Amino acid sequence: MLQLLVALLLLVLPVAAQESVPCRSCEGKGMIDCAKHGKLLPKEQATRFCSVVAECKACSGALGVDCRSCRNAGAEGELERRKAMAAEVLAARRKAVDEVTRNVPLMHLACEHLDLSFSIKPHVIGKERFDTHALMHLYGERIEALRADFMKLLELKPEDLTGRLEVYMFRDQQDQSVIGPKVTGIGTSGSTGVKLMGVECVYSMWQDPRSMADDEALHRNLVHNLTHLLLSNMTPSQWIGNRKHGWVDEGLAHWFEDRVTGRCTNFCFEEVLVAPGTGYKNGKWRPAVRQLVDAGKVRPFAELSSLNTDQLELPDHALVFAWVDYFLVRGGGAKFAAVVRMLKEGATSQDALHKVLGVNMLHVDAEFAAWVKANYSLQER
Repeated sequence: MLQLLVALLLLVLPVAAQESVPCRSCEGKGMIDCAKHGKLLPKEQATRFCSVVAECKACSGALGVDCRSCRNAGAEGELERRKAMAAEVLAARRKAVDEVTRNVPLMHLACEHLDLSFSIKPHVIGKERFDTHALMHLYGERIEALRADFMKLLELKPEDLTGRLEVYMFRDQQDQSVIGPKVTGIGTSGSTGVKLMGVECVYSMWQDPRSMADDEALHRNLVHNLTHLLLSNMTPSQWIGNRKHGWVDEGLAHWFEDRVTGRCTNFCFEEVLVAPGTGYKNGKWRPAVRQLVDAGKVRPFAELSSLNTDQLELPDHALVFAWVDYFLVRGGGAKFAAVVRMLKEGATSQDALHKVLGVNMLHVDAEFAAWVKANYSLQER
């Protein structure tokens, strides 16, 4: 009898072992990656939502398809959940944006800290051509990278930035003129972009070929304007460009322009916006500031630090960039952030800089001039 039981057990064991082997097609996952997304699949998997994926006829936004070689009820349920979520988000974005513009179909992307609506024409970057879809993912990555760099520089904690970035990048001025006022409450007046700053972080723009002829110029525009949004959102959330702190508001935006692309070409005041493409010293501002210092034509910091953003003149923009550069080197990002917080709470620049960095306003102009001569060359980098 025992021998018969052993023989039966030997017959059963191979079958049980065979059933425990994962499906070779999906490795036991119950689904396989959608083959329609090619080299962009890793980028799609790293985002929360992409309208192109949501409209994929093969996966309907799930980024995966059911494995035909096995059955996995959990995987099938997950695929359906992803499809339903993608369809819901797509419908909401189409209603909120596309039905308003009624122009070329827009693409939409959601990342960890960003909602992006996009219709920029294809670009050649280096030797690679990016169609609109791939370009949207590139800008999603760039914007997230800027936010991370901003936090790292100023040594911020996650709770220091409370807003989710909402960005609209259009190829057509018509779309900007329709959506811009709707999402920011500000009239476009022919400008390339408008912002809503503070607790909410919204930037809507179109790629004016006169001022943003290529990818580098477009990228630089985004860096400048989104730095404004991040700075204003930093707790306590408030825009200080109209509270006599234009030197910080514009200076840090220019500093990041230079950090990311090596040039500064964006200005947030109307006189320049009505003349797209207007620049100062070819965007290379260290030599320009050195020339001003050598010529003794630097506006005193006590005067410069009492101006609003829209009161800064062209040379002033180069100077506030340099002052921010100087204070960042002198005290580091965390102390600079502490200065910004004091300004948002109502302190004067003089009091905040003295308390945090020990700046003496009687000597700071001479100290700045000496620092510029020691660190800024008359030659472009």
